[in-house]
Amino acid sequence: MGRPSRKDKPLLPDYAEGIQIKTEDEDPRFNNAVARGLAILRCFQFDQRLMGNVEIAEATQLPKPTVSRLTYTLTQLGYLRYREEFGKYELAAGVVGLAYPYLVNMPVPVIARPLMEDLAEKTRTNVGLGVHEGLSVLYLEYALGEANVNRRQRVGFRVPLIRTSIGRACIAAMQPQERDRLYEELRDHYRKEWPALQAELDDAAEQVDRQGYVIAAGTFQRNTHSVAVPFVHSDGRTLLAFNSQGSSALLTQAAMDRNGKKLLELAAEVRRRLVAEPPGPSLGRR
Repeated sequence: MGRPSRKDKPLLPDYAEGIQIKTEDEDPRFNNAVARGLAILRCFQFDQRLMGNVEIAEATQLPKPTVSRLTYTLTQLGYLRYREEFGKYELAAGVVGLAYPYLVNMPVPVIARPLMEDLAEKTRTNVGLGVHEGLSVLYLEYALGEANVNRRQRVGFRVPLIRTSIGRACIAAMQPQERDRLYEELRDHYRKEWPALQAELDDAAEQVDRQGYVIAAGTFQRNTHSVAVPFVHSDGRTLLAFNSQGSSALLTQAAMDRNGKKLLELAAEVRRRLVAEPPGPSLGRR
């Protein structure tokens, strides 16, 4: 059997998006064994704490023997733990060690946290800070307001890049060449949906150009509205964004416009504090 063509590559679910399986013709330097192992780790989320090899194979569309070898290896390395009473795997403490060096050297969440908590309280919405990662946005900080939506979202929660205001804000902040590369990847990934999605992304970029923030009404979850502003890290490469989200009854058009302006003020204050307080080890997470 020949290698799968680009068109035949599996589409991973939202929580595994960003892990792309490539052929040697596409990129001879790309190691699929590593990519598959990471795709397995991404399958474990707040609503998928325990997974067996069959479930993992279905989620990643990888062969069951491959999944079995990879879960065994990841268990031996301390990234997965096997629960005999369930016959399934769960994430092990080893994954925390991978994340900690990144978080401790990323000062933005620490500086932004009190500002986000204050805004969440004043607006009664949930306020998040996310970073662009693959075809997703990964939350680095999250402040819960009174909004009775997305109460389970926390640090480490992953949301789709193109269906959320926070993801669209990240895309809007991309350089043209980077956005073109992403669009090519998205075109292959979403196929028939792509023309309509591209129009929505182009509109989001125009919103950011015009007013500094992007609004999304029910694009990710029904009856949930959100607004987001991009925040490009000082390294010029890391794309982040702040968002405010709540029920459609709470976040009317006028409320989203108000919160968009408040998010712009929050982002400006975070940038000011970053300049005034150079990052160091003391800025790590408490």
